[in-house]
Amino acid sequence: MDWLEEVNKHNSSSKSYVIISVVETKGSAPCSVGEKIIYSGEDNFYGSIGGGNFEYKAIQRAQDLIDENARHTEVVRYPLGASLGQCCGGYVKVMFESFVDTKVKTNEQGWLSYASNLSQKKNDFVLITSLNSEGSFCGLEDKLVLNHKQIYDDSLGNIKSKELLEIINSLKDELASSGSTNTTILRETEGLCCESFVHSSVQAVVVFGAGHIARALMSILTKLPISIYWIDDRQSQFDQYDGDVSSINILCDKPAEVVLDLPNDAYCMIITYSHQLDFEICEQIMLRDSFCYLGVIGSLIKGNKFRKRLLNKGFSEHIVDKLMCPIGLKYKYFKSPITIAVSIATELINFLERKRKIQSI
Repeated sequence: MDWLEEVNKHNSSSKSYVIISVVETKGSAPCSVGEKIIYSGEDNFYGSIGGGNFEYKAIQRAQDLIDENARHTEVVRYPLGASLGQCCGGYVKVMFESFVDTKVKTNEQGWLSYASNLSQKKNDFVLITSLNSEGSFCGLEDKLVLNHKQIYDDSLGNIKSKELLEIINSLKDELASSGSTNTTILRETEGLCCESFVHSSVQAVVVFGAGHIARALMSILTKLPISIYWIDDRQSQFDQYDGDVSSINILCDKPAEVVLDLPNDAYCMIITYSHQLDFEICEQIMLRDSFCYLGVIGSLIKGNKFRKRLLNKGFSEHIVDKLMCPIGLKYKYFKSPITIAVSIATELINFLERKRKIQSI
């Protein structure tokens, strides 16, 4: 479940809440730009911005805003120094948006409905927030939601400033072409905070198999900024997973037969119940030849046998060498499904980190 769904839940229950967003970092920060907390005065809040005393101070400020019982937006700069129990230097800028009387002020939530709809459809869009203390900027009321086809804002027609429209269009183009998700651009001089949601560039991760290891892996993968495809021909295995499946594309079908329907450049992990099935999936993925990673659970012996069989079937050494088997780290004493899942997920996180670094160059 993403943060927009959590905000929708709070609106439905008419709770006052605060959206806490990291909009800028410098130095060795404990969080990344785009991370959020949805706080409503309860200990069991949604999200995190790094934990520790820094997060505690941010939540204290959010509670103050709830107690003030007024709609408010502000950006606070937190130096990462001794006062926060950190000595790494740098700072984190956090945007606070308090929403009160949500049941009464439903007209303010049109942007939320529009953004949620775009997010559910996996459409790219840009969310622009006014940072003006009065809640508006040159006629811009609270938020704008833009994608390449449409604009949502009840007051857009009232914007008279040509400069503002130029700013919005330039930010829209800049964010939409950034190639990464949750990229936030803070323009304090124009009174705007702009955040992109580029679903089209989200890494597709495909997991073949729904056994013990795959189910343990899902509880980790659903916390990552990826698009998940989970494939097995046994519905009973999916039924044993008690986690949130709202962000998972579950395909209960013959695994080797759905390869052609998967997204391009997918990160593929094969963790099924059968060596022969593992091989058949590998063969189909290599025939299609549209993957960024292909890993199979097993031993080094299994990997060597697979590579030899694939070469004998006429696949080139170049593509066969891309097969990773075994995957994850091998431990002598820790061999539980969750341990293996953590190890496999670590490899994925390292891949995503390298990809993000390349995109940021």
